[in-house]
Amino acid sequence: MGDPAGVGPEVLIKSFKKAKEAQNLVAISDFSKIKHIAEMYDVPVQRINYVDEVENFKDHLNVLHLKFGADFSAGKFDQKNSFSVIESIRIATELCLKKEVGAMVTGPINKSILKSDEAFKFSGHTDYLEHLCGCEKDTAIMMMLNNFLKIIPLTIHEPLDKVSIKIKEANIEKKIDLIISEVKKYFYSKPKIAVLGFNPHAGEDGQIGNEEISDILPAILKFQKTKDCVVDGPFPADGFFGSKDYRNYDVTLAMYHDQALIPLKLLSFFETINVTLGLPIIRTSPGHGTGINIAKDFAANCNSFYRAILFAGQMMSTQNRSTNEH
Repeated sequence: MGDPAGVGPEVLIKSFKKAKEAQNLVAISDFSKIKHIAEMYDVPVQRINYVDEVENFKDHLNVLHLKFGADFSAGKFDQKNSFSVIESIRIATELCLKKEVGAMVTGPINKSILKSDEAFKFSGHTDYLEHLCGCEKDTAIMMMLNNFLKIIPLTIHEPLDKVSIKIKEANIEKKIDLIISEVKKYFYSKPKIAVLGFNPHAGEDGQIGNEEISDILPAILKFQKTKDCVVDGPFPADGFFGSKDYRNYDVTLAMYHDQALIPLKLLSFFETINVTLGLPIIRTSPGHGTGINIAKDFAANCNSFYRAILFAGQMMSTQNRSTNEH
């Protein structure tokens, strides 16, 4: 559900109405508080205390009850709910790890509110999930996608003046290795990967920066003789997107957050979702934030959340087929 002050509860309820025929869904929320929102959209809800109590998925939304500290006030963050938001992510992750559910779809959170809880020392969902899954730091990959583009930022929530520090050959090589492994698992047997440059014009042979020569190109060259993938670049980002060269590749590796997300969301904002790769569980989420400025109007577009649900289901089917084949 994410933060109850944002559009999370609304898009969850709306998405249930659209997705209930395709997927069996369980929400983690405060039953009495989300019930009022569900009533606005004529969605019956059923309280459960344990996942094995679920029943009649298509008749009502099963709500795994988790008490929240304050009311769900759309458009108004309340730090009293921060612990429960964190706890809902932990519970969902644990259910996935125990194979009691097949995947998790997380709603948007407000990171500053969560960090008001001293126990939360993470930059956001991705590194918190790494921690909960017992994974090494930077194992998880944030892949953003829609019908036009799959793109992965090398660095995620780094200030721009710190991005160049992270652009190192070893980091890029590790990321490409992870991308190949995960993309082969869920999407393509021989993935084609495009790598973007960092500087304007991809550095113009060192005239506008050296990262391409010193680190990006050497990392790419290590994959040139690999037969189970194609890795090309570094491409100047403006020309790559302007010429629609991304259509020739399965996945694009960008160097930083906005280099990846601006073209992606321009192509299709409401279709964009987030998929976390590199974890032992399946996790997707909508490609937007809490929408705190529109939450009180209850007019949010639920398409991203809905598509995150459907995509999680597709990944589950792929995983199950792979397991059965082996």
